[in-house]
Amino acid sequence: MELRFRKTHAKWFASDVLRAVRRYALIEAGDRIAVGLSGGKDSSALLYILAYLRRYSHLSFELSAIHMRMSADYDTTILREYCRALEVPYLEEALEPRRDLAGERVCSICARLKRGAAARALAARGIGKLAYGHHADDAAETLLMNIVQNRKLGSFAPKVAVEGSAATIIRPMIYLTEETVAAVHRHAGLPLLDFRCPYAEHNIRTHYKEAVRRLEESLGVRPLSRLVVAALENVDEANRWEALRRGPSCRGRIRG
Repeated sequence: MELRFRKTHAKWFASDVLRAVRRYALIEAGDRIAVGLSGGKDSSALLYILAYLRRYSHLSFELSAIHMRMSADYDTTILREYCRALEVPYLEEALEPRRDLAGERVCSICARLKRGAAARALAARGIGKLAYGHHADDAAETLLMNIVQNRKLGSFAPKVAVEGSAATIIRPMIYLTEETVAAVHRHAGLPLLDFRCPYAEHNIRTHYKEAVRRLEESLGVRPLSRLVVAALENVDEANRWEALRRGPSCRGRIRG
């Protein structure tokens, strides 16, 4: 596999990724970072972007990739070759999937299991940051899903500590749309792993992805995901109900 970097590729992603890096201190000098490489377009594009920035930007960090193998019945050679082409160390850890998982929460449970296992594997190697390929569309879908499924207003954060671990999760592509990520993947000729998750039929995120698309059409706003990310960064604290509930209680009575 042969991959070539071109400085003109920066127009696709560099300014938005570097903006996220600066705003949330996602990458600092000397960091050891591993991309959670699932083999899908998002994580493959993230690895490519970080390898590009390591070469051409002011950022100074070590980069590797980790794949959490969910079964023994698929070949990860293409991921190894991809990392070799980028001159990035490739790590692989096996995680036995739980057969008792079912229902709408299967994806969140599985993600939590993989996150914990990856954090432990990286900690043993002295790698402190785990980079995920989540983008603005993921943030918008998660916000909508939290409202409907969990009655909660919020999405995932660009930077968050892994519970029970010294590892930190970072999401450098938070300002990029899925369309941009797909364009990077396509134009760079990046690989895709031939593997289908055994729980794919339980994934309700596809319904929310379609819901976001319909909202864009009905509101005539595109991309809606970037507006959602901007709103998450611009919370109206004065009118946040939870903040008011925790404030001083009003014990007086209204007199007629």
